[in-house]
Amino acid sequence: MPFRREKRRDMSATVRARPTKMTTIPTMFRLIDHCVARSTSIPYESVPHDPARYLAQASKLTVAKKYLHRRWSLALGGQTALYRDTLPNDARILWLYTGKANFGDATMDMAGRSLLRGTGVKVDLLTLPKLRPLFEEDDVFVNVFDRVEDALARDYDAVLLNEFNLPSIRLKRKHFRHLPFACLFGYFYGPDRNQTQFSFAAINDVFGLGLTPARLHALAQPYLGCSDPTERSVDALVPETPYLCIAVGGIEPRRTYDRWPELLCALDAADDLDVPPSVLLLGSDNGRDAADAIGRHTYARFTVRSLVGKLSLLQSRAVIARSAGFVGCDGGLMHVAHTTDAGSVTLFAHAEPMHLRLTPSCKSIGIQSSGAVSDIDVDTVVSALRTKLGTVADYVV
Repeated sequence: MPFRREKRRDMSATVRARPTKMTTIPTMFRLIDHCVARSTSIPYESVPHDPARYLAQASKLTVAKKYLHRRWSLALGGQTALYRDTLPNDARILWLYTGKANFGDATMDMAGRSLLRGTGVKVDLLTLPKLRPLFEEDDVFVNVFDRVEDALARDYDAVLLNEFNLPSIRLKRKHFRHLPFACLFGYFYGPDRNQTQFSFAAINDVFGLGLTPARLHALAQPYLGCSDPTERSVDALVPETPYLCIAVGGIEPRRTYDRWPELLCALDAADDLDVPPSVLLLGSDNGRDAADAIGRHTYARFTVRSLVGKLSLLQSRAVIARSAGFVGCDGGLMHVAHTTDAGSVTLFAHAEPMHLRLTPSCKSIGIQSSGAVSDIDVDTVVSALRTKLGTVADYVV
């Protein structure tokens, strides 16, 4: 199936529109507005985003300069004629993900690949070393590389860029300069957006899947693959009875909840709430202090066990997938939890709008703080858990 060179999205228009001495001020303003619109607007109606908030803080001129820098980098690298709006399903594709080495962002940004399951599309991933373990058990990516040399040893028909950032453009120009390519997020840069919804809409567009905005909105959910050996590796760690998972710790103080002992004491005292008999604590090494603080208390209705710092992210996913529910703050483990069918209660600082992090398929009750996440009252979290876990009265016949 040949590659289509469709709309081309005025790939060279901006290059031709470089200002000259005769350029008028109104023309310059129109050029800047065009660049800003291409950088801050998402063309899919199913994707919520907030350009106004971003543009209230960012200079239009700075946004335009970044846009032109990336566009000229592609043009000067001889890439303009290789750009495609869509990729055929029978192409051998190398997906370049060179964004932030952030588990949560990567999980959301590449979530839309779940739409490719069962389509026969063959996709390999070249990503950052830190992210490789998160995707190497994937059932969509055939191969996952963190070294360019490994990808160069394969034959590809096309490249898929996640976005037009300078690291991706340089990688494309240097190592895959003759291959046609498409891009999921294009020149979009800056505004907060629902990355999961964006990924689903873009995959639908680039691969011509034909799903409606309403269907995409309903389907969108973070996605991770997990192998059978990883699933079995946690068998001895999880109770045979129902349990609740709580993610503790964090990097940023405003996104780190410091009231977990208080919350667990409140759950212990909530006689009407159907609390599972076990609570498992999850997190990386930065959660050890929180786990120790929780462990200094005793609880009458449930036992607490810490797995903090003991599991990989995919093992944590396997543990959460079997649980009665998950509680945690906006962060990597929250996004991992949302790749499972476990219901969740998730806590958000004021600066992170929860409608730009959650989707209907996340099965989550989000709680938005007016400040830092620790400003969220314990009773509010207990109330959400009452809804998510149910009450003792629900089981009385």
